[in-house]
Amino acid sequence: HRTISLRSRYSVDDSPLSPMAATTLSIRPPSPRKFLPILSPVHQPLARLIKSLNPLLSHHRSAASSTRTTAHLLSSWSALTGDEAVSDVADKFGVLLAEMANIEESYSEGIDDVKMVLKTIQDVENSIRPAKIHQTKLRDQVNKASIKPDASRKLEQLERELVRADAEVLVADAQLLNVTRERLRVAWRVQLDALQERCEKELVLVKYGREILRFLDGEIIVPGQNLRAYRGESKTREILAMVEDELRSWCPGWGSAEELCDDENANGDVSVATAAAAAAATATATATATATASAAASTTAPMVLARK
Repeated sequence: HRTISLRSRYSVDDSPLSPMAATTLSIRPPSPRKFLPILSPVHQPLARLIKSLNPLLSHHRSAASSTRTTAHLLSSWSALTGDEAVSDVADKFGVLLAEMANIEESYSEGIDDVKMVLKTIQDVENSIRPAKIHQTKLRDQVNKASIKPDASRKLEQLERELVRADAEVLVADAQLLNVTRERLRVAWRVQLDALQERCEKELVLVKYGREILRFLDGEIIVPGQNLRAYRGESKTREILAMVEDELRSWCPGWGSAEELCDDENANGDVSVATAAAAAAATATATATATATASAAASTTAPMVLARK
């Protein structure tokens, strides 16, 4: 079953399996807007996403190791068959399998790079968490102080601190948004480039593997018949040399992910920025958010005093 999104369309209470969902959905009043909870580092979705890459990385490295073991076993077994054609062709296929293992390891390194890029977003999230926790505590203290009739002076002080905390969180959120966009683009570029290299290099192995397979004919041998002399060893060796040369001189067949993104940006389809431009945009947004927050602090504080 294919969908356009992996997100569930239902909440926990409104799941299609719930018998109350159909009867209460039409009469349920709209829920008030709630602040998102401040999750601990262990329960953050981004932390779980980064952690989920570890078994994926382990699987690809395990696949590379298993493929390399299969290549050695294939070469060792073929030498014992007594058939020169089988021995040579299987040995050359073992070389291709070993090269495929190297490609798989290279792809796993790309996944590791993606994880490192996502960790930079996590570092920014962790750096702004204390400010958000402080903001939440101040908001709770303001709510509690507003109930007490004799806490007007303390309430004014808490409200001023809350305005400053809101300004700090405003700047932090702008910085996190810019960093998230820029680093997510970098992560996907790394992922797509690694996937493109893996696919195109494997296509090279498939192309030359079929050429090597042609030297193993399907002639039926009857009992007592001597095997025909095999003369394809030099040609299969040349094919392996061609494989090595083509893999060494490999370049993306239809452009890297970065070039594709730049082309889309030139056509006006996707907004793309390089790392330097993203850093400049981050600094500009931070400065703008700081000015906005300062203006908010200067205008909100008199309003609070006037209200009191």
